[in-house]
Amino acid sequence: MPQEAQALRPARRVLIIDDEAAFCRFMARLISSLGYEVTTTCQAKCAYLDELKEPDIVFIDMMMPGMDGNEVLEVLAGHKVKSALVLMSGADTSLSKAEDYAKQADLRLIGILHKPFRLGDVQSILAAD
Repeated sequence: MPQEAQALRPARRVLIIDDEAAFCRFMARLISSLGYEVTTTCQAKCAYLDELKEPDIVFIDMMMPGMDGNEVLEVLAGHKVKSALVLMSGADTSLSKAEDYAKQADLRLIGILHKPFRLGDVQSILAAD
C-alpha cells in the first residue's frame, strides 16, 4: 500500500476490558505503540457495553469482579457485535469455557492470551487480524 494511502487510513480501534488498572495502562501503551487507537475500562458494565461504538478489536479479561468476561461475551453476542475478540486470563479453565461459548455464539474470536504473555504474543494476534 502506498505510504500516502496508508496515512489516510484511520487507526484501528482497540478496547481493553480488565479490572487491573496497571495492566490496562501497560496494554494501552503497548498496543498504541503499534499504531492502534486504544480505550481501556477497568469495569465491565452492561450500560457501557450497550453504548459501545464497535471497536475493531476487544481484549477481554475473563476473571473480573462484578461482571466477568463470560457475561461480557453474552452482552456482545446479544448485540451481535462483529468486533474481533481476544480473551485473556491466567486460568486455563475460564479460557476454554469462554472459547467454547464464543464459538457457539458466533462471535469473532481471533485469539487467546494466557497471562502472563509476551509482546510477541500480542503482536501475532494483531497481525493476524
